[in-house]
Amino acid sequence: MAAGIVTGNEQGRFEPGRTVTREELAVMVVKAITKGGEPKVNGNVLNYFKDSAEISDWARPYVAYGVFAGLFEPRLDGHFDPKGAVTRDEAAKALKPILFQVVDILTTNDIHGHIEVGFDKRRNQEQGGIETVAGIVYDFRAVNPNGTVVVDGGDAWQGTLISNTTNGQSVMDTMAQVQYDAAAIGNHEFDFGRDVLIDNIRKAKFPILGANIIEDKTGKRVDWAQPYTIVKKGGLNIGIIGLATPQTKTTTKSTNIEGLTFADPSPFAKNLSTELRGKGADLVVVTSHLPGEEDAKSKQIMGELIDLAAGTGSGTLDAIVGGHSHRRVAGIVNGVPVVEAQNWLYAVGHIQLYVDRETKKVVSSDAGPLETYTNLTTANKDVQKTVADYQSKIAAKTNEVIATAAEKWTTQSFRYAVNGGQRRDGVTPIGNSVTDAMRAAEKSDIAFTNIGGLRSDIDAGPVTYGKMFEVSPFGNYNRTGTMTAGQIKKLLEVTDQYSKLPALQFSGLKVEWDNTRPLGDKYTKITLLDGTPVYTDGKLNTERTFKVTTNDFMATGSGDGFTTFAEVKDWKDGMIMLDAWVQYVKEQGKSGPVSLQQDDREVRLDLK
Repeated sequence: MAAGIVTGNEQGRFEPGRTVTREELAVMVVKAITKGGEPKVNGNVLNYFKDSAEISDWARPYVAYGVFAGLFEPRLDGHFDPKGAVTRDEAAKALKPILFQVVDILTTNDIHGHIEVGFDKRRNQEQGGIETVAGIVYDFRAVNPNGTVVVDGGDAWQGTLISNTTNGQSVMDTMAQVQYDAAAIGNHEFDFGRDVLIDNIRKAKFPILGANIIEDKTGKRVDWAQPYTIVKKGGLNIGIIGLATPQTKTTTKSTNIEGLTFADPSPFAKNLSTELRGKGADLVVVTSHLPGEEDAKSKQIMGELIDLAAGTGSGTLDAIVGGHSHRRVAGIVNGVPVVEAQNWLYAVGHIQLYVDRETKKVVSSDAGPLETYTNLTTANKDVQKTVADYQSKIAAKTNEVIATAAEKWTTQSFRYAVNGGQRRDGVTPIGNSVTDAMRAAEKSDIAFTNIGGLRSDIDAGPVTYGKMFEVSPFGNYNRTGTMTAGQIKKLLEVTDQYSKLPALQFSGLKVEWDNTRPLGDKYTKITLLDGTPVYTDGKLNTERTFKVTTNDFMATGSGDGFTTFAEVKDWKDGMIMLDAWVQYVKEQGKSGPVSLQQDDREVRLDLK
């Protein structure tokens, strides 16, 4: 009573034997934290709960504060059960913010230029946008002003017209307004060229880190990227190490990373953690572009993100943030909380560290995703204005209508839509259209492009230039050279790194393949559209060569593992891929809505 935590009920009774309810627990604990005062927090966070309306008015600000403080788990479409009895486990968890110093690490990754608010048709709700993320960040800062850390896991600015037209400046400006503490270098940070990346790093108002990017000539870390930074939060020194994925070598155009090695991150993390602690860091966090995967059934976490947690030893790192795979990953691995927050700002990662106030050691931690539906926060007005200013500069080009889509155009395999198999399983509607456009533009026999270079779907209805740009945002251009039948067979046999199935997108061929056959021998029949045989039942049928078009990323022979392209010696540059596709679709659209229905270019025999 003296502390202002309890006052009794309306009848002036204390009721010592009555069970405490969940909303009463929120009031008691939060008053202990705020020294009896009523908290000023954004109540929109209560929209996480289906029964939000059942929370008593007197308890609402305390429950909202409790969600941000980690007392209660925010689960979309879950129930808060405000009048339900508190369990011992819930009471113990609720005491953590009183007993320990709390560090909230909020994370993003793979923004890919998507700073504008999007829309989730499944929930019929607006979602994402940097202004929404800013709202969430500032909501946490209202509760934990001296303990909130904000980091990004890389691939921030490549992927949308609003970003690419400014070489990522629109993304960097809005991230600066959010006041990020640090960001990692992703593979697509190199897409505008190394000089642009270095210039962006120099102009950034927050550190962009790359501890394991090594210059081959010197064998030393590049001098244009810091390995780490130290931030001070509530009396704690927090070291943040930035790491790139070794996959950068094959997922970035080779000319942009020539002379660079993206080294195994674990030794760097271990050594730099020791260095940081020697400089007085109490906690060490990694923000990285290392990918993670989480099995839908077993919830087992895998990938480079987990290899780092397992490979650095106990007590080396206090938290790890990942990216690159565009997945939701959250858990505790080797005692270390790890998180990856999907992509396009469709989630925010949240790691909560509970730190002993005397030893400054982490004694407990949690990790999970936060949703970015716009009704869960209040958009930051300053960030919103910055986005609107950039939108106005590109509005005419973004909204230019190229054609009308007769149905939704997707980058998912035709089979995925039918039986729910792998998304990357053979050809896709958009893949067919893009490669048809490449082949038509260069008047070649065959065209290939990688499924990973097609980044977005387009809904039925008006197809704008902005939407087509989001599908093909990398500025790649066509390259055409001469290839043999054997080389074409080898290309088709390369499997996708995620689905482990053939997923090369192509035009000008008809093929048959059987996934029950061994790796490297899945294709049983390959012909040109006119029936000219290329390969049948183990035999190459022709000595002739073919005029083949691909994109400049793949033509290097290092892109996505398609090394056969490196054997071609007579590459010639052609049209920008996007320009060729826009021209092709515009011509098709003159006769009415454009349909990308399945044709007979690919047959998978084991699923017939």
